[in-house]
Amino acid sequence: MTVEIFSSILIYPKENQMKLTSNFIRLSMLVLALFLLGTATVGNAQSKIHISGYGNMHYMDHDGMPLFIGKKNMNNGFFQIREFSLFFDIAITDKIIASTELEASDNGNSYTANYAYVDIQATDNLTFRAGKILVPFLSYNENKPNFKQNLMSQPFTAWNIAPVNPLALGFHGFGWSDAGAMVNWHTTLGETGLFDLKFSLINGLGSDSNVLDDNTVQLNAGLMTPVVRTRDGLVQNEEVNELMDNNNNKATVLKVSFKPMSLPLDFGVSWYRGAWDPAGEKNLQMVGGHLNWLTKTWSLKGEYVKVSVEQDAGIDPVADAGMMGPAVLNTSTGDYTMNAYYVEASVVPVRWPNDRFLRLVTRYDAVDTNDKAMFTPFDRSRITLGLEWQLGKNTRLRYEWQRAKLHDFDKAPMPYKMAGGKEVIQMHMPSLIFSF
Repeated sequence: MTVEIFSSILIYPKENQMKLTSNFIRLSMLVLALFLLGTATVGNAQSKIHISGYGNMHYMDHDGMPLFIGKKNMNNGFFQIREFSLFFDIAITDKIIASTELEASDNGNSYTANYAYVDIQATDNLTFRAGKILVPFLSYNENKPNFKQNLMSQPFTAWNIAPVNPLALGFHGFGWSDAGAMVNWHTTLGETGLFDLKFSLINGLGSDSNVLDDNTVQLNAGLMTPVVRTRDGLVQNEEVNELMDNNNNKATVLKVSFKPMSLPLDFGVSWYRGAWDPAGEKNLQMVGGHLNWLTKTWSLKGEYVKVSVEQDAGIDPVADAGMMGPAVLNTSTGDYTMNAYYVEASVVPVRWPNDRFLRLVTRYDAVDTNDKAMFTPFDRSRITLGLEWQLGKNTRLRYEWQRAKLHDFDKAPMPYKMAGGKEVIQMHMPSLIFSF
């Protein structure tokens, strides 16, 4: 999360502030409807609806971030209510369950249904899901709530690549969600382990322009204020967040995983393919793998993903929009690839009565979203050190320190450096998290 401001170009615009009231009204009506549905059968409310949730808040303090026109200075520390979510699971019948996560984020200014779907259990081994689903790609995205993780910040595989929505100051739900349908089949292979397969058809990632990563920022470098295409990977624009497909091509997602019976291990591979452009002619393909070793005392987790993007060369979306910026940075170079990975380890050295413990965490991750035209701040590596103290049941205090290093900083343009951008960016983040 150290340099998430580069992707926060979509901070909730002032002209849309009037929507907050209507969003709140719609959210309140939806919550009320869910409660009424859950209590419609007198004396049987508990069997109809299950409510749980979590929340977290933190203080962030960066050093080394550049300044942007019209954006918050991330080098100034700030408090943030990052998420407050309610989970509703409604049993329509014994075989049909409707589920949703309602999230208040952006200091309570944004309200989002991170997912909203219905599950139909056809057999003991086969389930169908339809609605707004969490895309089954890698492991982190389907286990994204922070109370399920050891760190508040997301790894680069779940930021610049997938789940594609985490904006630092103005986001519409964490997690890669999309509208579509999924088939989930699992079976036990004797005493060997559990085999799980998920196949999905979704609207897919896309862009309404002829360049996939068309997000831009305007550097605040004194007299020089160029508009620059950030090349930030698969961080999506607000229109795409509406989950409307921009072409007639539906994306395909496949995830295969295995859990041995004799080991606390979970590993698998994921694959995604779909056309991203309005004409439906340019493909985006993603291939990745994950591994989790989880015990009560130790944990080891990791992911790797590679993305291949088909894209025309010679397109400058900044100039096409009538804005001024360096053509060498803003012009597309044709087909390109991206990749990201992370490795995270943790240990619990001390435990106390009443489910209290102390956890030490470290993570190393790296990402490269550059098509090698020139410098980008999204070609970088990062180390994170974390401390987690569970002071009571389901209530934790966390502290994270991050150090991110930008690669090829000698190629950084002068406006980037004059705007305060440094080769090394550091971040401190104490936080409080709870679940119920």
